[in-house]
This record gives sequence, C-alpha cells and structure tokens, in this order.
Amino acid sequence: MVVLEPISDNVVVDTTTQRTTRSCVLGGITLGDYSIAIESGHALDVGAALRKELEAISKAPTKYLFLSHTHNDHRDGRDAFKDATLIASQRCLDNMPQRIRLTKWSKEAFDETFTLTTDEGTVEFHHTGGHSVGHSIAYSPTEKILFGCDLFIVGSVNFGLPFMGFYQNKPKRTGDPEAYLAAYRKFLTMDLEVIVPGHGDIVHDPQPYLKEQITFLEDLKAFIITAIEEGRSLEEIELPRLGPIEQAYKTAESRSKRAMNLRFLENYLKHLKTSFYNYYIRER
Repeated sequence: MVVLEPISDNVVVDTTTQRTTRSCVLGGITLGDYSIAIESGHALDVGAALRKELEAISKAPTKYLFLSHTHNDHRDGRDAFKDATLIASQRCLDNMPQRIRLTKWSKEAFDETFTLTTDEGTVEFHHTGGHSVGHSIAYSPTEKILFGCDLFIVGSVNFGLPFMGFYQNKPKRTGDPEAYLAAYRKFLTMDLEVIVPGHGDIVHDPQPYLKEQITFLEDLKAFIITAIEEGRSLEEIELPRLGPIEQAYKTAESRSKRAMNLRFLENYLKHLKTSFYNYYIRER
C-alpha cells in the first residue's frame, strides 16, 4: 500500500498512496537512531503501513509523528503511532474536532517553531497557517528538503490549485491567502532543493515554482480587492482566467470524464473565490 522512495540519504516519500486512496503524501525523516513520520494518512491501515515501511528502510524506531494540520486525510492513521510523540502546532491541536481524543498522547506542541537536532542533522517545524489555522511545515536544512504539506497541491491533483475552503472548525472559517503569501516568501529565503507537497508531485526546482505561485496569489488578491471596492457581491464575481486557472480548465476539458471534471473544477474554484472574498472583505 505505502511505497516509500528515497529522495535523499535520510528522507523518504510516498506519492503513490494518494492516487488510490483519500490519503495525502506521506514521508519520513531519519535522524540517526530514530525517525520522524511525516503525516499518518487517512486510515489506520495506511498509518500502520507507513510505519512498517519507514522502520524497515531506516532501521530505526519511529520516535515522532508530525501532523501538519487537522484534516482527516493527514491525521486518521495516527493510532499506528500511539507510542510515538506527536509533533503539531498548538493551534492545530486546539482546532481538532471534538471527537479526536489526544489526551493520552505524548506531545511536542509549539506556537511558532520547534526544532529537533542530532549529530545526523536538524529538522525544523514552522507554523504557517494558510490552508488551515494550525497548518505547519517540516524543513530539513541538512537535506535542503521542505515538507510543505497542504500549502502545496502540485500537478494534476486538484488541478494544482491551492485549497483554502476548510480553514477552521471553531468557529468555521475559510482560508488565509495572506498566510500563504507570507509562507511562500519565507520559503524563498530557505536553502531549498526539493518541496514535497501535501498532494501531487514533488517539486525539484523550488525557486521558479514559488515565484509563480506568489504571482498567481497576488494577481488573484488584486482582482478580488478591486471587485470588493467596486461593490460587487461574492455571487457577482467571476474569477479571471489567470494562468493556473486557464491551465486547470484545459486539463479538465482534456480528460475522459469532461463534464464531471469541469463540475469538480468549478466547485473547487468557488471555494477559492469564497476564501479570498471572505478574507479581504473582513480586512476592509
């Protein structure tokens, strides 16, 4: 089920499970005598398969499980790691659905950053927000690899467009485009060779990709702010065919189930428009 592939000496990634299940991209980082599981997938059997594969490759026990945020495609394999320490932002833990019980877990909860360092290297965890109120990323400066989690949806998965529809549970709120922009600008200052997304394809040329995403979000922001200033309601706004949106339509129209893909895309774009509109109309 889970097939971890090495992308550096101490980092492994699985991008296959997401294509046949509702899971996210999975991974692991080894720091000498222990490993860190990156996400747990959407179900217990996925989490168990991830742990088995990670420990077989690393020859080290899984000491930590990092959860980037609250969404079930990332968290619901967690019980395969009950004896590990959970790493997550405090805002992630605070925003967990009430049915998720983590009281018996050992935790490393952080506000903005948390760092693990051994003789083998360093892994940093940074709270970013954006996709979800508690969203965080994992960064290995040693390996020059960023697990960007759901700040990145790359390639054909969800047409490669950002998703901000389910940002906060308590109370319910849509996403934060300014947090996306701040995170992307921060990532541009990092020594990066690879970005591992939450969904989709690994990015092997991070700098041009990040600049393209910043341009897209800034153009979309400018369009929405102008529409709000003109007094247009959410329903009256039609998103412009900016580069990534135009490419998404071309992809949808080229697929075998054209009508179904176009409906999915239009609903997806509705979430994106709503997130931008809700954020910037609150800022007025």
